[in-house]
Amino acid sequence: MKLERDVVIVGGGIAGVHAAIACGRAGLKTTLIEHGSTIGGLSTMGLVNPFMRYWLGSEKLIDGIFGELLDRLKEENGLLINSFDSEIMKACMLSMLKEANVEVVFNTIPIEVKTIESILKSVRFFTSLGTSFEMEARYFVDSTGDGSLGFLAGAEYFSGDSNGINQAMTVMFTMSGVDFSKVIEDIRNNPSNFFSWVSPKQTIISVAGYFDEIEQAKKDGLEKLQDYFFFIQLPGESRVTVNTTHVYDLSTTNPFDVSLAMVDCTEQAMVLKKFANRYIKGFEKARIEKIADVVGVRESRRIKGLYEFSGVDVMSHRKFEDGVVKACYGIDIHNSPDVDDNEKTFIPAYKDYYEIPLRSLISANFENLGIAGRCFSSDFAGHSAARIMPTCAGMGQAIGAAISLAYKKSLPLKDVNAKNVKTVLKTISNRSFPNYP
Repeated sequence: MKLERDVVIVGGGIAGVHAAIACGRAGLKTTLIEHGSTIGGLSTMGLVNPFMRYWLGSEKLIDGIFGELLDRLKEENGLLINSFDSEIMKACMLSMLKEANVEVVFNTIPIEVKTIESILKSVRFFTSLGTSFEMEARYFVDSTGDGSLGFLAGAEYFSGDSNGINQAMTVMFTMSGVDFSKVIEDIRNNPSNFFSWVSPKQTIISVAGYFDEIEQAKKDGLEKLQDYFFFIQLPGESRVTVNTTHVYDLSTTNPFDVSLAMVDCTEQAMVLKKFANRYIKGFEKARIEKIADVVGVRESRRIKGLYEFSGVDVMSHRKFEDGVVKACYGIDIHNSPDVDDNEKTFIPAYKDYYEIPLRSLISANFENLGIAGRCFSSDFAGHSAARIMPTCAGMGQAIGAAISLAYKKSLPLKDVNAKNVKTVLKTISNRSFPNYP
């Protein structure tokens, strides 16, 4: 079976969702292909939380469709400052996709790509039902996170640091039944037991530390503990998301390694639950609510684009003539000895922003292939700063806007004027939003 579409977007995480909505709202016949059984990628199936910093003072750096998503989450009581309810996230995303007339296909992966010179012509997909179909399109977007579409097409890519070492993997999980009053009292009474940024006066409770308890638990024979325990308050009563499990030195593009990571991190989650119940004030009656269905992969393949966004761009707060995404989150690398000392110690002052250029969202090998999200064109350090969900959402809506402009004149993506993309992004949502948070 061969189908024809204007745009085919592969990968239904936050970047792909934003790209699809942007294309759908422009009137393009758009299909979004997702390998999982629901929408949202790591923001839903991966339980990744919260939205890391995307604002300077009261100014939001990412707005448009992302701002509308925040607005809808608020309306459904699914947003607490910058943490969100992943179930409500699914519903909001699906509603927005439906309203934009985007066709969504779940449980489906790309298995073959047909190209003619620098044009990606069609993709064959395989479904969990054992069937396959082929889709032709004028434009394609790789928002798979792992660069799977670009990889199949033969596009150039990067992975890991200069030694090929990927960032650590994590499996998130949520807990309920937490007594926050005890947590806050503990922080107030023992400030040295936590990281310096932890405060009992936080609007949203975000805590990392418990160094003394970790040390004691290890002495008591509890294994598979990290050096700290880190959790963040979620919408709803007495709920937190835990971001503490880690596995190192495994390949994020090797399915056997990723599967090992799921097993190991799930074991760690159960140990952390036992640890929290025994040692942490306020967690005596807490229980695991849900363990993520997918491994939290921070970095795998990065498709080579027309520009390779870098750690230097982050540290210098570089602006580009074709800058289409603003961001301020700093370099954040889990597990790599191969990082420049300046990059290791760089801490953003959150007084300025940097930009991601449109060129980093366009394949260097295929003129009709856009890139959005975790697999965008970047070096190891630059990627670590721009991989967060709000920035990925910004990339998605930017490449979607670029495709809507390219489609009208049958242009290669590289010939789209970034100034026109910025104009589209200003009107891509019909809602107006207050500054946030």
